[in-house]
Amino acid sequence: MKTAFVTILLALAAMAANAEEEFKFDASEFDKKPFEFNGYLEQKLETLKLRGDSPAYRLTYPGESAQDWLLRSTSTLELSGKAYYKSLTADVRAQASYQGDDLVNTTNYGQVMEGGLRWSAGTDLSFDIGKRVQRWGKGYAWSPVGFVERPKDPADPTASREGFVMASGEWTRSFSGPLSTLGFTGMVVPTNDNLNTDFGREADLNPAAKLYLLAFDTDFDLMWRGQGAKPEAFGLDFSRNLTPALEVHGEWARTLDAPRNTVSASGLTRSTQVNFNSWLLGLRYLTRSEITWIAEYYRNGAGYSADQLDDYYTFLDRAMAPEASPTLSSKARTVAQSGYGKANPGQDYLYLKASVSEPFDWVYGAASLTTMTNLQDGSWQIQPEVSYTGFANWELRGRVVFFGGQPDAEFTTKASSARLEVYARYFF
Repeated sequence: MKTAFVTILLALAAMAANAEEEFKFDASEFDKKPFEFNGYLEQKLETLKLRGDSPAYRLTYPGESAQDWLLRSTSTLELSGKAYYKSLTADVRAQASYQGDDLVNTTNYGQVMEGGLRWSAGTDLSFDIGKRVQRWGKGYAWSPVGFVERPKDPADPTASREGFVMASGEWTRSFSGPLSTLGFTGMVVPTNDNLNTDFGREADLNPAAKLYLLAFDTDFDLMWRGQGAKPEAFGLDFSRNLTPALEVHGEWARTLDAPRNTVSASGLTRSTQVNFNSWLLGLRYLTRSEITWIAEYYRNGAGYSADQLDDYYTFLDRAMAPEASPTLSSKARTVAQSGYGKANPGQDYLYLKASVSEPFDWVYGAASLTTMTNLQDGSWQIQPEVSYTGFANWELRGRVVFFGGQPDAEFTTKASSARLEVYARYFF
């Protein structure tokens, strides 16, 4: 009996030793790697239902014969890398792409979307220089306070965007009490004929700053952009969780002495300097059935009223008619680039999105329905979408976009009336 007991004891000791060796904690496994590399390869196919006889079609595809359908293929390669050395971090994200259809072919052999060098001078202070994508504001589809960034695409707000070259410093401090966090970011976005030309071509430093506060369980930001290549602007935003399932957010921005171009139905153009306010109010709500609702109202102070847009569409009908003179058609293109051709050129919009993960027990699947309405002319865009991530390192996605409303309204004067998109993206 004693021999058997000793044998069992030795066996248990051996098992414990093996277990200790097997579950031994190795701190080196959790050390930050000195270098990271990842990316994706994407193939997207689109089918567009065109309005071949519309002025917008002739504006988009000058000199091309009318078509009812267009098939488009887009291939994109994105590579990202990040390297760490002590308190320094260097990173880069670059894209190359090819887009082709029967009307237009474009090739991008390689473009840096963002990248630079970041120095962490301490736990609460850092400096950064490079090409950066700032994400100011709390809005989902729009960001009126996005003073130093390219605007979002409301039809795809999470799409990758290109940054601007800038230098910035950021300070953050935590406290105990109602004010729990305070942060400040200052930056310059230099412009000239060769640098940040999409921001502006005037030689200027274009300073900007943001003050962040987390107080009384509410996020606040105060923003400012100095006058330079763009007009001076200032604003604020907030976000607060009223309940675990309900969040509200808002933004307000005021722009001073901004150039504004208008055109009459007869083609008479006028340029003025105006001050305007833009603001946004939204909410995000998660239902008990795990459907996420996002609703936002957007007031675009830089936009055009329904009557002003109607004058523009009347002018466009005449300027882009087949018998119109080249001079008049050229003027129409200039007017479109001055503001009318921007995404959502109107003044009042309502955005509504409902999304759900794994609907009807569809494992790794997701579905959403998005609507956007111009509240002044009543035109709309509706977008159902599905995605699937059940294959390792793959994302499959498909969506349909429909435009509708009364004739001569924002969404019914586009070059297409519907669009089908499908893509496969492989991550590595």
